[in-house]
Amino acid sequence: MNININLIKKQGDLYDLVVRDNKIIELYHRDVAGPGELSFHVYEPKTNTLTEIEPSVKKIDFVYFHISYKPCQEVYYAVYEENEDTSVDLDIIAYNVARQETRIMCSLHETGQVLTGQKRVKVFVLSPSLLLIQTEIVDTAGAAERMGNIVFTQALYDTESNTATEIIEENLNNNGINSIVPLNETEVMIKTGFSFLEDSRLMYGSENDALIESVYVTTISKFTADIALKLNNIDMKLVISTYFDKYILKPEVKDDYIAINVVNIESKESDCVFYNFVTGEKLTAKNTDIDINDLRIAYVIDNIPYVRKYIENSCEFVNLNSAENDISFYDEDFIDVCGNLFVTHRRHARKNHMRVYKYPHMDLLLDEACNYVAGIEHDNNYYIYFEK
Repeated sequence: MNININLIKKQGDLYDLVVRDNKIIELYHRDVAGPGELSFHVYEPKTNTLTEIEPSVKKIDFVYFHISYKPCQEVYYAVYEENEDTSVDLDIIAYNVARQETRIMCSLHETGQVLTGQKRVKVFVLSPSLLLIQTEIVDTAGAAERMGNIVFTQALYDTESNTATEIIEENLNNNGINSIVPLNETEVMIKTGFSFLEDSRLMYGSENDALIESVYVTTISKFTADIALKLNNIDMKLVISTYFDKYILKPEVKDDYIAINVVNIESKESDCVFYNFVTGEKLTAKNTDIDINDLRIAYVIDNIPYVRKYIENSCEFVNLNSAENDISFYDEDFIDVCGNLFVTHRRHARKNHMRVYKYPHMDLLLDEACNYVAGIEHDNNYYIYFEK
């Protein structure tokens, strides 16, 4: 199958890339004083044009959005207004890329702590009309009475009926919701709890700060129905759970798998767990002498689980189905896997050359004198962002 690679020079401090309505949405940090801002740009591949979304509107970066449903045709951001009493009014905005229209999903009244970073707001968009909003406040004074030193509160907002339901589920309240990732149009992966590996507010090696980290699979309809019933314990299928001296890195969802890396910093060991959410099968690969500065080693490529290892100065990808080293890189620095493309850097005459290989035969498709920044794939089209 032929693929198209589009090279795009990044415009600034690139924050994220998403695909909406067959277009690439580029998110950048703005260089501004005061509370951080994001700018959203629509890249149209057919016309090779870049258009900013609502350039006159300040889009804040201290509200964190997680898109938790498929298919999604909107982008989401928050705007704010400070009040005289130092409180803040937030509006959650949805922008429809196809229609180029905005709508206010809901409005929140928050304390001024959100401007100083003492308080965080996470918005999990469960559907075009359902938001799960989590607030997180550091409170060391009462940490001995609960899990960790962060107070979590969550509520489910129905933007059509303009109603909010407080969530009282014990696990969610104690450990917090880390991520909600869609597996398909009906199922989601939910990770609760997080560690110092993902959040600087939690201390390394502190059992007092430790949260129980767990990965579950459920359906959006069941999850939201149980919240509406105000259940103390929501029934979800548990994939894996850890506590204190073992940490779960951000799970990756690719093809039929959830790829989970469980790390023990002290022993420098990790378990790569691949859970097939279609069949319910689970594969585990144990790793020793891991590099704590390079912890993402579990990958799913073309629906095959792989573990990345360094063997005798080469970077190897071990196919867990065959137990063979399918892929090797010598004299090149492995950088990323983007869809079915492998990206490496190789130094030539004091300059880095970005190399792009196509899986599975590892044909060399690209060799450019530049640095890879990020990449995204959509319908066998690849968009590779670089800098000189």
